[in-house]
Amino acid sequence: MHSALVYENVDLPAGQAVKVARYHFPEGNPLEIAPHFHMLLEVMVFVRARGYAMLDGERFDIESGSVLFLSSLTVHELHMEGGDQDFFLLQFDPSLLEGQELEADLQKFAPFLNRVDGRELERLTMLLDWCCDINEQPAQVTLRNRVMQLLVHNLSQLVASRGAGLTGRSSAVGRLEPVLQHFKDSKQLSLPLDDAAALCGISRSHFSRLFHQTLNLRYQDFLLKRKLQHAVYLLVNTRLRIADIACQCEFSDSAHFCSKFKRLFSVTPQQFRKATVENL
Repeated sequence: MHSALVYENVDLPAGQAVKVARYHFPEGNPLEIAPHFHMLLEVMVFVRARGYAMLDGERFDIESGSVLFLSSLTVHELHMEGGDQDFFLLQFDPSLLEGQELEADLQKFAPFLNRVDGRELERLTMLLDWCCDINEQPAQVTLRNRVMQLLVHNLSQLVASRGAGLTGRSSAVGRLEPVLQHFKDSKQLSLPLDDAAALCGISRSHFSRLFHQTLNLRYQDFLLKRKLQHAVYLLVNTRLRIADIACQCEFSDSAHFCSKFKRLFSVTPQQFRKATVENL
C-alpha cells in the first residue's frame, strides 16, 4: 500500500518554520510518491533504503547513507523498493538560511544527492532525532534553531565534498517557474495548456516541449497526477462519495476517475480507502 507521504500536507504548521519526521516502513510493498513540488527546502536522509528519486527529470539512485537535498520548486518523486525502509524527511522555510554565510547559498544549488559514511550518517541521524523531539516541544525555539544551523552546516560540507559549484537552477526550469508558482499559489488542479504557455511567455508547442524535456513528464500527465494526488487526500481525509471526489478532482465522471486511479495505483479508489483505513 502507498505511504501516507503521498498525501502529506507540505504546508508548515502555523508559527513554525521547520517540520521533520522519521519514517520506518518494514518489509512490504514498494513506496511510490507521485511528482509534486513546493516552496520549502527539503532534505531526505536515508538510514536504510534502496530505490531512486526523480528530481527535475533527473534520476538519482538511493541506497543506505544517501542524502537528498531539494531546493524550492524542485519537481520530485520517489520510488522505493519493497524492503525495509528507514528515513528522515526534513522540510524548512528558506528564511531560516537568512543571515548565514556559505549556508545561505544552499538555495542556489541545484538538487543533489550525496552518500555519507557510517560516522557521518550517525551524526546526521542524531541531529534529526533531536529535531523530531523538538517538534514535540515547539517552545524550544532557540534549541531548534541551533540544531538547524548544525544540520545546514553539515549540508554545506556535503556540497563542498562533492565538488559542486553554485550551478543554480537550470534555465529551462527557470522558464517554467511562473506556471509552477501558479500551481503553488492557486487551489486550481488544472490549467489549460494555452494559459500555462502564456504565463511563461512562450508558445504552446515550445511550452509542451520544454515541460517534457525539463521534467521528464508531459504537461497533461502532470495535471492528471496532480488531480489524483488530491483525490488520494480526499479518500483518506474525508467521507465523500467516490462520485463526489471525481467531481471535485475535475474528472468527467466516476468511471473515468476510477480507471485513471487504478492505472496509477493498481487498486480502485474504494480498495485504496479501505486499505488505508485498516492501516491507520
